[in-house]
Formats: sequence, structure tokens, C-alpha cells
Amino acid sequence: MPLTDTQKKDFMTWLKDHDVPPTCPTCGMTGEWNLYDGILGALDLDIEEQKAKASSMGFLVLSCKHCMHSRFFAAGPIIGVNGG
Repeated sequence: MPLTDTQKKDFMTWLKDHDVPPTCPTCGMTGEWNLYDGILGALDLDIEEQKAKASSMGFLVLSCKHCMHSRFFAAGPIIGVNGG
């Protein structure tokens, strides 16, 4: 499901409030990020049983427009929504 405008705004505010640098750590470009328009889900892997199941953890993802380096942020604590 796409992020709402309010969720996007809350995330951008959170980034600013937490002094997350706008510069890509890989290529050095500043302020050139694409926000994935959803919450990326994850899988919990049980190595012993060799099984995967949906995780309650979800991520907000920013990708550098220049080099496509991606940064992941836990959605739950930031906008109150988890994946899975």
C-alpha cells in the first residue's frame, strides 16, 4: 500500500529532527533521494528449521538518485506502521 502524504511528511520531519545527513555515504551527492512509496517488508529466517515467515518489521527506504545506494529505516518507530 502506498505511503500517505502525511506519512511521507512525518518521515521527512523525522529525518530532519534526527539530523540524518542528506549526503549519500557512497557517492557524496546531497539531497538527491527517491523515497520508496510503500513499506518494504522483511522475512524472519529460521536457520535450524530452514523456513521463512513474514516479519512484523517493515522499512522505509531512501535510494540515492545518482548511485542507487539505499538506506533503510524502521517504519514502526517513525510512522507507527510495520510491515508483514
